[in-house]
Amino acid sequence: MIHRDDGASPWTRLDLTGVGMTPPDPRTNEETQGRDWLLFAAAAHRGEAFLRWSQLTAVAEFLEITLGRLADLIESGEDQRDLFDPWTVTIEEVAIVFALPAFQAKALVSEAVATADRLPETAVLLRDGVIGSAVFATVVDRTDIVDERAPLAAVDRDLAEALAGAGHLSAKAAGKIADQIVEIHDTDAVKRRYEKRNGRKNVTRRDYPDGLGGLHITADAEETRLAQDAVNVLATACCPNDPRTIGQRRSAAAIACLRRLPFTCACAAKEACTAELDEQQISQRQASIVIHAVCQKTTLAGENALPAHLDGHGPISAAHVRELAQRPDAIVRDLDLDTLRDTESTGAVEDADIAALSGPPEPLVRIGNTSRPGDRYRPTAALDALARAVFGTCTLPGCEHPAWSCHLDHVAEFDHLRPASGGPTCLCNLAPKCLKHHLLKTHLGATNPAEGWVDDLWIDPADGTPWTSVTVHGITVDTRAPNRWLLPQLERLRCRHRALAPPEPSAEHDPNRSQRGGIQAVTAYKHAWRRAARARLRRARERDDEDLGPPPF
Repeated sequence: MIHRDDGASPWTRLDLTGVGMTPPDPRTNEETQGRDWLLFAAAAHRGEAFLRWSQLTAVAEFLEITLGRLADLIESGEDQRDLFDPWTVTIEEVAIVFALPAFQAKALVSEAVATADRLPETAVLLRDGVIGSAVFATVVDRTDIVDERAPLAAVDRDLAEALAGAGHLSAKAAGKIADQIVEIHDTDAVKRRYEKRNGRKNVTRRDYPDGLGGLHITADAEETRLAQDAVNVLATACCPNDPRTIGQRRSAAAIACLRRLPFTCACAAKEACTAELDEQQISQRQASIVIHAVCQKTTLAGENALPAHLDGHGPISAAHVRELAQRPDAIVRDLDLDTLRDTESTGAVEDADIAALSGPPEPLVRIGNTSRPGDRYRPTAALDALARAVFGTCTLPGCEHPAWSCHLDHVAEFDHLRPASGGPTCLCNLAPKCLKHHLLKTHLGATNPAEGWVDDLWIDPADGTPWTSVTVHGITVDTRAPNRWLLPQLERLRCRHRALAPPEPSAEHDPNRSQRGGIQAVTAYKHAWRRAARARLRRARERDDEDLGPPPF
């Protein structure tokens, strides 16, 4: 029986310490207990993935038996006059057992089929806890369009490899990886989906509680981005005394645009209102709205069908990016990586870098021209575009804020007084961060850096792939740059920077003394502490690389 009334679940009696689910020692301090509870939750998440794989495997076996019985009846020549086909019956029976609505039961059965037949290599990652159930459900959905066995096997192989090597990622990021791989291996399926997409365009409305309603517009991704930015232009043009939240102003602005009504500031003192809402001001601000798409020149020329990246959306098809390039308001610019070439050195690359490459070494390019003349803090236009393109979003795991709407953060902090002593303005040290995560990184642990976050960025010497990491409560997660596939040229780029050496311990870095020295001393201590923490983490990563191989471990 599934429903039991005879006491606690047998799961509560299991000893789970062997799989890492060890409750914290109450004798330790609160900081240690908090970290240990996070580790407990992480182990539970991996266990959840294994149980989901077990559930899907069992459902797949049930489906195999049910459909196998039908196959036996057909082979025996019996006349089939059942009112419902076995597939429909199976979905309904799964829905009953798990108390699911029909669409969720269908999704569960689809995941079971993927586990056993369509994506078995990817399903192994679910079994082993490398990916979670949400990631697996997303990639099953995004690969459902592939029907032929040969491309499906290639998709499964490459998807498993990509997810295993991606590090810490969200379900949405995994879906983008799946889209990119499907675009490469089954262009016919992608073309069919692209041709059918216009049929999904619509405007729908639904009711919500408390007298609210929602309006959902389905259109081309770039059009929705432009429309959203246009609404934001109106919403942010109100004066500071407007009592509405930004969300309320966006709602009012969108309705005003659709109904061709005037959108006004809601402040009480109209004579002192500083809103910039006249037609000319709005037109000027809307004219500055830009969305970014990145692709290979060969894709734009029609020489291949490689996908592109649309900022704020993710992978789009080659046909789609070519359509964007033909728009009358489109501006096509080359991302000339040769402009990053180091002009202050011979461009020679150390033997160690060449030895780290797999296969015959290709000619490598030493980059160094990465900041603007006279301003070593600001990146060149080429580096700015490159850093945003290769990461695609904010680099904090789970955050999908578009890269071109992020700040470009110097991971190792830039030293404005002594630039040579701080982090460089280079691909090896620039990471997009949304405003929220940039502020959190900057201000958490202002007086005690151990209470803040430690982020890091490094370049894999084997193939030029940027990796980022963040350490929270002593727990470090690593993430591969999601759009590395978009820029194969990175394999040839190397910079001349090395990780900054940790500072020597001194009284200058005493937290109590530094706080007495004012904000500059506090900041200097925080940066020095983070520099030492990054050095420790890099040494630990190097030891793990030797013992376990490259991340994820």
